Amino acid sequence: MRSMVEVSHDFLKPVLHRDAVMIDATLGTGRDSAFFLRKARRVIAFEIQPETAARCRQAMEDPRLEIRVENHTGIRELDPALEADGVIFNFGWDPAGDHQTVTQPQDSLRAVQAALERLRVKGRMSLVFYPHADGRREADLILDWLKTLDHRQYPCEKVELVNSGRSPFCVLIERRK
Repeated sequence: MRSMVEVSHDFLKPVLHRDAVMIDATLGTGRDSAFFLRKARRVIAFEIQPETAARCRQAMEDPRLEIRVENHTGIRELDPALEADGVIFNFGWDPAGDHQTVTQPQDSLRAVQAALERLRVKGRMSLVFYPHADGRREADLILDWLKTLDHRQYPCEKVELVNSGRSPFCVLIERRK
């Protein structure tokens, strides 16, 4: 079985090309940004923990990677003309980072909303959620909001293990119009 991050990467592959602009809304260990850098022209990554951002910046020196040390709500502050081909949110915490410094559900919802506005037509977004208490509150709030979207414009697919209530799951979104 593939991990939810692998499911996300497979979903995002069709929008990852040499001119792509990708947003990694939750840098963490840098795994998603490294995946994007295989092909993308530009990767904008957000990380709330300065130590985690510094560790990734040192490990992934690439002029195409812009690491912003701020909450992912900073997506709202990006150039209004910027259109992203793909976006990934890998909610939770950096296993090697400070588990007390985490994003808040309302901030995450605002970040997802802002990212959806930045997504170009035929662009894709993946949201990976984890089953810990903070992650469950984040997931519930965001899922409730996603249910209000027009399925013809933003179809959303949930991928999860059927026989485990304590495993990560992901939501895959494509902008159609």
